[in-house]
Amino acid sequence: MFATVLLALMAVVQTDQTVQVQKGTRLDVVNFAGDVSIKVWEKDAVRVQVSHSDRETIDIKPGEQTLQVRSHNRMGPPRSLDYEITVPAWMPITVAGTYADITLDGVGGDVNVESARGDIKVTGGSGLVTLKAMSGDITVAKAKGKIDVHSLNESIHLADISGDLSAETTNGDIILDRIDSSNVDLYTVNGNVSYDGPIKDKGVYRLTTHNGLIAMAMPEKANATLMVRTYTGGFKSSFPLKLDEQNPKKRFTVTYGNGSAHVELESFGGTIALRRPGEARPETAPRKRRTDSDKYKEKDKDGNLGAFVEPFVNTTVNTIVNDRVNTLVNTIVSETVNETVNETVNETVNETVNEAIRRAMSGLRFPVPVPMVMPMPMPAPRPVPIPKDWR
Repeated sequence: MFATVLLALMAVVQTDQTVQVQKGTRLDVVNFAGDVSIKVWEKDAVRVQVSHSDRETIDIKPGEQTLQVRSHNRMGPPRSLDYEITVPAWMPITVAGTYADITLDGVGGDVNVESARGDIKVTGGSGLVTLKAMSGDITVAKAKGKIDVHSLNESIHLADISGDLSAETTNGDIILDRIDSSNVDLYTVNGNVSYDGPIKDKGVYRLTTHNGLIAMAMPEKANATLMVRTYTGGFKSSFPLKLDEQNPKKRFTVTYGNGSAHVELESFGGTIALRRPGEARPETAPRKRRTDSDKYKEKDKDGNLGAFVEPFVNTTVNTIVNDRVNTLVNTIVSETVNETVNETVNETVNETVNEAIRRAMSGLRFPVPVPMVMPMPMPAPRPVPIPKDWR
């Protein structure tokens, strides 16, 4: 009996609903947690598929300009749901999620996607494409129009993009492949920036990072004015340059052709690298910080590891010993200091109190009586009354 009731409470419901839509209608989806996968077909209709418990309801509300998809839980907070939605290729789409991975494949209209903690992957999109993620990777391919991408703690990868482009992240790389644009603005704080695409006449290209590498493919017949700015980083190029300002290590300007395009590369603490299109791109490989252990693992000229293993072992042992000794010394010093401080404070307080009492006593104008213990008086014996008959 109990098992039957439990199964009834945990019943799974499959929602599969198709709604006819007219051109100009926008799809608006909100999902707290789970996956949202959207693909296209040739019908002027939207199909929504999702599995959920019988405690939840899926609201699909068509309107004059918007088709809304929401979920409601009758007995608590929202749960994780995985949506599979099929839409017409022309349909503009808006998706918002908190813990949601969002994937759009083959869409052809405006796209507006936001996810607080989840990855965003979009293939297609035209017109206005806006993507925002707080903690998640963003990947966009085959989009055209005005593309605006923002991420906080992950990387951005854009490929086969046509149109004005703006991408910004705080902790992550920005990698661009096969870009056809005359207006590019890329910015990251901690990460690499890589651009691969033609430099169009009268175009504007700004690539900026504070701590990272900037790599750019420069066509041989480009018409551009190149401005390079670095402060604690360096500069390298796979081809020779004729500099207008002779400061090749930090800041300089280079003019290609008639110089109509404006190209600005700035890295405060990283290297700026130029290459020809089609050359190797080491900046796309994951960054790996070189440590002392990597150095000791390398082979010597004869192919032997012994000469490098021994100093590596010695260094490791010394590091462990030093760490333990420092920890022990810090503990002893801390205990000793605390004990000394407590003793000093107690002594100081006692001396201060005694000195205050002495000064107060010496300042009195009359002698202070010394309390003395007085003997307890003995009670006097009471007379015994004489009876009247005896008198």
